[in-house]
Amino acid sequence: MGTRLRIATGTAVLVLLLPHAVGAAEDFASCWVSVVVSPITHVERQITRCRISGGDVVDYAGDDSVPSHLYPNVGTELAGDCWYWTSAPTDWMIISRFADGGVQLAQIGSASPTGYVPRCTSEPGVLIDPSSEAWEYVTAFVHPPPSPDVNPIPGDGVTGLETFVGVPIPDVHDTQLSSGTGATLDIHIEVSAVVVDWGDNRADSFPADQAALAGYPDGGARHVYEVKDLAGYDLSIAYAWTARWRIAGEDWELLDVPETSTSLVYPVAEIVSVITD
Repeated sequence: MGTRLRIATGTAVLVLLLPHAVGAAEDFASCWVSVVVSPITHVERQITRCRISGGDVVDYAGDDSVPSHLYPNVGTELAGDCWYWTSAPTDWMIISRFADGGVQLAQIGSASPTGYVPRCTSEPGVLIDPSSEAWEYVTAFVHPPPSPDVNPIPGDGVTGLETFVGVPIPDVHDTQLSSGTGATLDIHIEVSAVVVDWGDNRADSFPADQAALAGYPDGGARHVYEVKDLAGYDLSIAYAWTARWRIAGEDWELLDVPETSTSLVYPVAEIVSVITD
């Protein structure tokens, strides 16, 4: 298996080079190049071979003979990563060609080109993106939202007195995956902070430390409500996640994982002193 297709840094003028569409349009899953030998002359010649979507393989004299508007895409074959034509729109653009059929590509909206990518010489498979595999694993690794312990309990909150929030911290999770590319992926997932929105225009972020989130009476997540609200403040507690992945031995890459949160209504009463006989 070849090396993973990577995006290089740099600036390039994007020029899309597409073959001219001829005749009635067809839907092609992929078109690659192949060398065939004439049974009569025994001379080798290069043709374009295409897989019609959901159907047969058809040969054409060259790219210009394929009866469809085609778009470049990236895939993989036994020798490694390669590029091919498809009639399904993609987000790839060809920015330069080489005499042997290889190209440099860039994704639409980006001026950062790939390195040299050879033309597929056999039916390509889907190029598996390791970041997608990492994302699928991380999003499937779903902890339940926080299950907070609030003291005083909802309904007993009072202005001027401290309200404490305690919440358990999920364990750090490290694992390795076998990628479809043949590489080994390292995955790291942890709660990096707990965010408490008290509902009165104040929010605090606490480190993911069990002592800090121990709750009453020693925990650090505490707050004093100054104004009563018998209808209840919207109290929200959220896990802020840090997730990262890498191909084993390479640099880490972060994944933007949404917070998981729990909300509850927290009424706050007021104690008023009354002079009695």
